[in-house]
Amino acid sequence: MWLMSPAMVSKSLNFVFVDKEKMALKEEEVPALGPDDILCRAIVSLISAGTELACLRGVFEPGTSWESWVKYPFYPGYSMTAEVLQVGERVKGIQPGERIICQARHMQFFVMNVNEVTKLPEGISDDEGAFMQVAKITLVALRRAEHQLGEYVGVIGAGLLGQFVIQYAKLIGARKVIAIAPSDARLQLAKENGATDLLSMEVSEALPYIQTLTAGRLLDTVYDVTGGYEVLSYATQLSKELGKVILLGDCTEPSKQSIGPTVVFNSVSILGIHGRMMANFKGWTEQDMSEVIFEYMMRKEINVQKLITHRFSPKEAVSVYDSLRENRLNAMGIMFDWKDL
Repeated sequence: MWLMSPAMVSKSLNFVFVDKEKMALKEEEVPALGPDDILCRAIVSLISAGTELACLRGVFEPGTSWESWVKYPFYPGYSMTAEVLQVGERVKGIQPGERIICQARHMQFFVMNVNEVTKLPEGISDDEGAFMQVAKITLVALRRAEHQLGEYVGVIGAGLLGQFVIQYAKLIGARKVIAIAPSDARLQLAKENGATDLLSMEVSEALPYIQTLTAGRLLDTVYDVTGGYEVLSYATQLSKELGKVILLGDCTEPSKQSIGPTVVFNSVSILGIHGRMMANFKGWTEQDMSEVIFEYMMRKEINVQKLITHRFSPKEAVSVYDSLRENRLNAMGIMFDWKDL
């Protein structure tokens, strides 16, 4: 816990996408505290590389959720562990000095409504807390898929969300969890997280290998965790009759996305997943999901530490995003450590 008076907090160092392909660090005023708000100081925040780079690139088709959401200047980030510095007069149950997780942007100091945060329990590290938003979104996908014991599960894309899908699929008793990605480093991590089979290739090449691995059955559930428009048409061909394809990644150019040649004939279901579904999904509140994930983390059945590949000071953010635009395959969990600012 930092020894800092809330009265000392007036400016915050913030990440800002000022325009397409243009990122900056800005020192800005901290908003006033309302009666139902809390003032927080960032501890660590996690980059969601796929989402944030799409926002920075700024290429969105008309009518997409991307077009309505991303307006420049845009403030990126949604995965934060922070310390509470001050609470509004109507706030109950949270005290200064406690840790919280929330969907705050990458900001040194911020004000947030108390109903939009979750207290971080003892036994959960700051780093683990920063992964909670990604973990919850992925859990919604697994619940939507309505898995049964003994399924063949395929995961296309072995980035952060893909690694969580693999861990969950192992926990729920998948017969095989097959990871498909062109990155050997990411596939090695997928193996450590529970993947039974690794296909180091583009998804366009995967069908004959999936046929062999499943003895011709094909996959009960296929996760497309890439957000790429070219993947869906191949993903649906990996599904068995009456199987499911879960889109855990929103394409920015959906008019280029094809469902593939076998969806209707094989009665394949295509299910979309978005973070806004977390509020109350099939009777599970966001708090319920947080508590489940906390328990798995405490039992070390969900591991996030091995997902962290890079750690930076927020002052390095401009160069970090520049590097990610050049090549993000060498990075997985990228953390910004705000404690020394």
